[in-house]
Amino acid sequence: MNLKYRTFNKRVRLSEDTNTPAGILRDLAKDEDYSVRYCVAKNPNTHIDVLRDLVKDESWGVRQAVARNPKVSSTILVMLFEYEKSLKDPSWSIIMGLYENKKLPEFAKRVIETLFGEVLS
Repeated sequence: MNLKYRTFNKRVRLSEDTNTPAGILRDLAKDEDYSVRYCVAKNPNTHIDVLRDLVKDESWGVRQAVARNPKVSSTILVMLFEYEKSLKDPSWSIIMGLYENKKLPEFAKRVIETLFGEVLS
């Protein structure tokens, strides 16, 4: 399916639809519009390797959606945390999303408490 010629609204609908095939979600994860990538990152049927690729997305909203995706793995959460803390200006909403995710390993929660404790209060 050639997504290049689909309208923005159709691409968003496809990226939100939990019945969209994995290959199409993979293509939509590379969309030029962050709203489409955000919906892919939020979609619980997005494959784990696609979520891994979205960890370093330029949009903080996409990264936040990865942190809150119900199927995200603890490994990807740690990757996202490492990426976020390497940024000059990490996103507080992503740090909070990571901290609140039950899949984030305890050691990473302790590091967040140490480095970003003021955000958590």
